[in-house]
Amino acid sequence: MLFGNKKTYVIDYDTMTDPRIAEFVAFGLIQGRLLLPEPPHPSDKGGNDHAKRRAWETIERLKTVPGVTVKLDKALMEKDALLAAVRKHKATLITGDPELKAAAGAATAITTGEIYNLFRPTYLPGSEMKVRIAKKGKEPDEGIGYLEGGIKVVVTGGANAVGTEIEVVIQGGLDTDVGRVVFAKPRFAEVR
Repeated sequence: MLFGNKKTYVIDYDTMTDPRIAEFVAFGLIQGRLLLPEPPHPSDKGGNDHAKRRAWETIERLKTVPGVTVKLDKALMEKDALLAAVRKHKATLITGDPELKAAAGAATAITTGEIYNLFRPTYLPGSEMKVRIAKKGKEPDEGIGYLEGGIKVVVTGGANAVGTEIEVVIQGGLDTDVGRVVFAKPRFAEVR
């Protein structure tokens, strides 16, 4: 298991509003006890109703995951109480907030960004792959393809290959606010 044998984990409220955390736990890499803040019920007044609803959906999903037990505590809605619980139970904090991870100090903590980066494929310059060219790009000779996970591939010299799968060599990549973009060129040049 990625995070060791059955342990105790604490997940903060903001992270619970991200439905991906339930999918990650359901994947089976975590087993043990989850200490979670008990958020206000969606029907309670005040706060963001959408966030409360998502947090409760995450809690309900986590309760169905084999090998995981869920314990709710209203006190964990407060940052100080959450960090105290992490230290008291020698738990691993899972958070989307790098500042909360830093506040955990010597306690074990990991951010959701770090978790997701563990599973993001790396496309190193010089590596080869096949990609289906879906459409022409902005430049006249560019072809655009997509990899699993929605990663966009811009292929210089790929405009004539729209609708076909070609072998490409990765030139580099770029992380943007809308996702990862990989730049490539065809592995084989067309001979005319």
